[in-house]
Amino acid sequence: MSEQPPPVPHDQATLLRQQTALARFGLFALESERLDDILNEACRLVGDALQTDLAKVVEVLADRDTLLVRAGVGWRPGVVGLTTKPIDPKSSEGFALLSGKPVISVDIDGEHRFTYAPFLKSHGVKAMVNVPIPGARGRKAFGLLQVDSRVPRGFNDDDILFLASYANLLASAVDRLLAFDNLQGANRELERRVAERTAELVAANEKLKAEAVERERSLALLQHATRLETVVQNLPFGAALVGLNGAVIVANPEFKRLMPRGMMPSTDTNSGAEWRSFHTDGQPVAPRDYPSAQALRGEVGQERDFEYTTGDHEPLWRRLSGIPILDDTGGVSSALVVLIDIDAERRLAQRQLLLSREVDHRAKNMLTVVLAALRLTRAGPLPEYVKTIEGRVMALARAQTLLAADKWAGADLHALMRGELNGFVRAVAPSPHASLNGPVVALPAGAAQPLSMAIHELATNAVKYGGLSASGGRVAIIWRLVPAPGKAPALHLTWVETGGPTPDPQPSQRGFGSRVLAGTLRDQMGGSCTMDWQPSGLICTIEVPLVEDRLLPPISPAHDGRAPPVTPPAAPPPG
Repeated sequence: MSEQPPPVPHDQATLLRQQTALARFGLFALESERLDDILNEACRLVGDALQTDLAKVVEVLADRDTLLVRAGVGWRPGVVGLTTKPIDPKSSEGFALLSGKPVISVDIDGEHRFTYAPFLKSHGVKAMVNVPIPGARGRKAFGLLQVDSRVPRGFNDDDILFLASYANLLASAVDRLLAFDNLQGANRELERRVAERTAELVAANEKLKAEAVERERSLALLQHATRLETVVQNLPFGAALVGLNGAVIVANPEFKRLMPRGMMPSTDTNSGAEWRSFHTDGQPVAPRDYPSAQALRGEVGQERDFEYTTGDHEPLWRRLSGIPILDDTGGVSSALVVLIDIDAERRLAQRQLLLSREVDHRAKNMLTVVLAALRLTRAGPLPEYVKTIEGRVMALARAQTLLAADKWAGADLHALMRGELNGFVRAVAPSPHASLNGPVVALPAGAAQPLSMAIHELATNAVKYGGLSASGGRVAIIWRLVPAPGKAPALHLTWVETGGPTPDPQPSQRGFGSRVLAGTLRDQMGGSCTMDWQPSGLICTIEVPLVEDRLLPPISPAHDGRAPPVTPPAAPPPG
């Protein structure tokens, strides 16, 4: 093997170029909705950051045995999107995927460990680095981020740390869009089923129209009522004969179940408080525009979906159609009204929309917080900078794991505290230096991530400057629930440090940690945070209301089940 070129030490311009690439890609990934656009932009920015004119993203296909060049920059036509190769353990790509670690080839002409694809050599590739793009939530790797050089080159530790952080950020964007694509597929399938059901109902309605027209030619109003009651008695949908004033003359059992009050919107009534429907422009439908009123005016009332409320019961979804019935003179004598129970279908559709919005909201919220950490963390030595960023991202990831384990119903406070403190305590001494004391508390989903970030920042500060920086130091965390009449209870938590260096009673600077405490506990959660630097150590008092996630707006009935777009929360303000 040829002698490896020595890694080039990084200057400030190189570090700034890499940090800028991370920030720009994070913002682009947050805003873009197309996976190919994100992958190609990732290749362009990483090539700029490392000053190479070749970069690519290689995807592991569904058979888990084949690689596809999914995106890239600098390659001739016919490579990106078309070139595939089997996953070979003897190749640098296969070795990186099997080991789960970056693999560097500084000069492939003298490299004896691996084999290389012909298209690499035809493009003049001399050196390369492969970094796995991990899969989210335990899934297998999505693929590899590859940077190629046409001259022999050594990639140093700073380059590898930068590429690993870049691959993790890319993995989050890939996971968000793949999850979004899956939900869109489910929604399309639901729409197809609803369309098929609607077509069946339209056909049934047309059949009823023809039968009603045939009857009205030969029967009087009472005869209509008697025969109609017999015919529709056992139909699986509601059917009724309605008079000109909107009163139900006769109805089958299903109609009575779906519409207990025997009045329908008609031409001469202004009642309808129990009926709730909206036009496409968001305006409420007036009683005279319901299908029953249209039929009583001599028009065929096509299907209209509405919410029906009786007393204190929850509104239920119904679908209404109306057909006019004419007398011997050609005038309207009554209307045949058909009513269908669609409550389950509409609530399922709304649930699918809500799940889609929630996944998108949480993924964007996570990317926003990561981007804020990148922007607001002061740039120092790159390893320390990466370690700080990774610590904050892992605090979010631990909260995500707890929430996902309980299907986003909430997170156990004791488990969250233990997960955040374990790493810090073991780093100081083998014996425990932290104690937890409080009742069992199930944190709402919207409170878990902000509180996890706050505890992470307090623990980081304690290891650097406070009670966990000395061998005899300790941290005690005590919490309790404070009842609030008519409201959700509040969590009262006290963080007490002892045995560390005597703190500055009035710190002169406000770092990212302080801004996180203020931005999450006060601004995002509506709580409070008090810092008291005693001679014995820091005492931090936190109080937050345990309300449900307020960042997700409800579905508005005025939009017929289509909710407005979600706006991600603002990043913590710079101090």
